[in-house]
Amino acid sequence: MNMLSFLFGAPIRAQRAATGLKAHRDDLPRLQAYYDAEIAPLSRKFENQRIRALKQARQRIYLGLGVFVALLIASLPLIKPGAQFVPFSWIAAAGIAFLIWRWASSPMRQYTGAVQSEIYPRIFRFFGPDFVFAKGQDMGIRMFKEAKILPSYDKARFDDCVLGSYLGVSIGINEVHLLREQRDKDKNRDVTVFRGLFISLSSHKAFRGHTVAIRSRGSLTNFFSDSHGGLERVHLEDPQFEKMFDVFSTDQIEARVLLTTAFMERLMALAQFFSSRIQCAFHRDRLLITIESSQNRFEQSSIFSAATFEDEFSRIHGEMKQLFAIIELLKLNEYTGL
Repeated sequence: MNMLSFLFGAPIRAQRAATGLKAHRDDLPRLQAYYDAEIAPLSRKFENQRIRALKQARQRIYLGLGVFVALLIASLPLIKPGAQFVPFSWIAAAGIAFLIWRWASSPMRQYTGAVQSEIYPRIFRFFGPDFVFAKGQDMGIRMFKEAKILPSYDKARFDDCVLGSYLGVSIGINEVHLLREQRDKDKNRDVTVFRGLFISLSSHKAFRGHTVAIRSRGSLTNFFSDSHGGLERVHLEDPQFEKMFDVFSTDQIEARVLLTTAFMERLMALAQFFSSRIQCAFHRDRLLITIESSQNRFEQSSIFSAATFEDEFSRIHGEMKQLFAIIELLKLNEYTGL
């Protein structure tokens, strides 16, 4: 089922069949055992709630559509060409349509909110008892701005946040939306300049310099400017990495120690895994990473999918493994040691 078939009356039925978890065969037994103990018992409850939410939403949509059409017919005399209230009538119609949709879709939003508050904290506790999942928190945007890996922005909106630790390294993950105010003719509008994840990994010691790996600016930009925010260009001996990233630092020697061949390979693998543009910075006592993503990564993929949460658990497990691999790699680095 999708939104179109839902609106046109497709049968709403419970889906109990499991599709199975997806993970490396070495990880699957532990993943399955945790799923069976902590997540599967809630699946039936949420599947019933999902069906109820869809049925309520569709009833409200049909009822709201009937009310809207009735109001539209009743207001026809006011929206004839030349009538005094034509502009006001169209504005009122748009406002009423928005309110009807908000009312009609509220059961689906309530279901989504319940999934976030009950299922996602359980998913993240798989990675450790200290992992916490929260909504609407700012993990610390200032340190990302000071690290010079953010675009210019005027407004920041914070969504889900995950805090925890792995091998003694503090981890913070934040969903963030950055906007820049742009003047368009006679009005201002907000334009998205970044949407995705902020990731912060702690280090037991501060870095001497400030090193960033930003997405490649292109040969023309680099020809005219060999610096970035006061940092000097670092040339590395990996042409594949330099096609994807430009590296700048205040400490050329430290930058080369940090950006080992293994780390560069891991960063490129991370970009490929997320199919996204990635930037990072070694700044003060943190490794900071930004990952662009238009997808809300901490919500159920679709309310039209069965509430087994196997896909969500499998996906988050795969993403966290990528992050843990970076931590393990930096732990092995004698210089960083994290």
